[in-house]
Amino acid sequence: MIHQVKPWIKTTFSWVSDFHTDRYLDEFCYRLNRSQSKSTIFDNLIKRMTTSDKIYQKELIYSYNKYISY
Repeated sequence: MIHQVKPWIKTTFSWVSDFHTDRYLDEFCYRLNRSQSKSTIFDNLIKRMTTSDKIYQKELIYSYNKYISY
């Protein structure tokens, strides 16, 4: 894994602080996890859309207008 982190840091950041090393590693882990789960993101979205309760346009408009002052 370290052989992937080093080139990523070199190409992404122009300067790296020792103080923020854990933040760089956290971002790398996030991006790595995200890239591995891309194929399931769409599937999860479709599953949520098909199993959730229906929301009608009238409800959306009412909830939107409730927060806007004219």
